[in-house]
Amino acid sequence: MATDTIAIFDLDGTITRRDTYAAYLLGYLRRHPEAWWRLPSFALFLAQPGARAQSGALKAAALGAVFAGAERARIEAWNDIFVPWCRARLLRAGAVARIAMHREAGHRLLLATASLDLYVRRLARELGFDEVVCTRAAWTAAGRIAGALDGGNLKGEAKLAAVRRVVPAGTAAPLVIAYSDHHADLPLLRWADRAVAVCPTARLAAAAAAEGFAVETW
Repeated sequence: MATDTIAIFDLDGTITRRDTYAAYLLGYLRRHPEAWWRLPSFALFLAQPGARAQSGALKAAALGAVFAGAERARIEAWNDIFVPWCRARLLRAGAVARIAMHREAGHRLLLATASLDLYVRRLARELGFDEVVCTRAAWTAAGRIAGALDGGNLKGEAKLAAVRRVVPAGTAAPLVIAYSDHHADLPLLRWADRAVAVCPTARLAAAAAAEGFAVETW
């Protein structure tokens, strides 16, 4: 495999047409109404001033409201349903084609997302990625979802820091091509050797025009 080029893809809005974490939570709730009794606690969190702007805390609160106490077997059983559905319904055809192009060229494929490892690692494996950096869910010693994050929310600078920990530097540094739809990934896109804004948000489109990023619609 050629390792002189690495292609880094964001997930939500780049590979998929919409947010996978929301789809993951809502799909589970539709099939497991017994989990609904914890939703009022999530509603109370949302009612706090500024709660929606705290992406990491919001993600953890939603995780706790839907999955706290769930065993690994239950998570895997849901993944057996969700991941095939996600591949059939949410993927952008252009993303699938671009991933295949890089794979056929022998490039290293890295998925870098703020979404949770509960399903992201399996989805990435099925899409042919070599490595994943993503937000992690915390587990209890008894092997149940703790309702918190294990480490930070990999968004913005935190995502870039995680990527840099797995991408060689110095004389071994590969050519880095990064794809994202969202302005939160500007640190990653600015760091990459080649940046591609995919179906970009308005803020990312403006930055792409100003900074010379390629812009593509998939």
